[in-house]
Amino acid sequence: MKVAIQLYSVKETMKKDPVGTIRKIADVGYKALETFGFPSEEGDRSFGLGMSLADAQALLENTGLKIAGGHYYYLGNDNFEKYCEYYANLGANQVGSGGDFFPGGMDELMVKMDLMKKDAEIARKHGLKYYYHNHFWEYQKFGDRTIMEIMSNELPKDLVCYELDTYWAARGGMDPVREIERMGDSLILMHQKDYAKDAGEPINLFEGRIDQTKPITREDHSNARHVGTFAEVGNGILPIQDYINAGNKVGVQYIILEQDLTKIDEIESIRISMDAFKKYSGIEW
Repeated sequence: MKVAIQLYSVKETMKKDPVGTIRKIADVGYKALETFGFPSEEGDRSFGLGMSLADAQALLENTGLKIAGGHYYYLGNDNFEKYCEYYANLGANQVGSGGDFFPGGMDELMVKMDLMKKDAEIARKHGLKYYYHNHFWEYQKFGDRTIMEIMSNELPKDLVCYELDTYWAARGGMDPVREIERMGDSLILMHQKDYAKDAGEPINLFEGRIDQTKPITREDHSNARHVGTFAEVGNGILPIQDYINAGNKVGVQYIILEQDLTKIDEIESIRISMDAFKKYSGIEW
């Protein structure tokens, strides 16, 4: 697999100077980007915070960066087709949902799975694979199965792929290696950060922080998410080499840095993670 970076890792720096930030990302050594944002009339208003398709194409060519994928919000967005056109023209191979919430239980999950299928059909029409990105709450159980199990069993395997965030899977009480093995070739991307050695709380959020028998909301996520639990790649407790090994066995294309929060400068943070990535085996450059 190859290394990429989710632009959310440098969100604050991007707000000040999007083009300069992307150039710095290339200078650090990243070869591919995953974006995040909201489909618009122009296609996408996140890449470069409103960068036109022509300007985005020119910047990618100038820096040598590729598009590993694009996160969009929210399912069923009216401008999703234009978003797919935009990313297909940027040379992307896949786009996907950055995640959703299901506080309405199985009924809401079924409605949103239908939206995923519709969005996936639109993506396929433009030559793009479609994927879903997890957080911890997709490991809440509805009945005797986790949300992720329901999704991967019920959604068409030739239509919907997945991007496993190993940190959030661990925070949902899962062993990411086993989850990678379970997902098999439907897993095309992985998100990676690290869990802080001095986090001061169990890695499993369902051990005392979040009641998994109750609906989990966006507010629950905000309350559970704090900078003290995040570490740069290679500086925490997660067995990242094991994740890389397992991911390579099932054909994961990219391991993507997503540093949700950091105590240090964002560019320094992504540099530390890049230095760590260079020490792992099984990564192509």
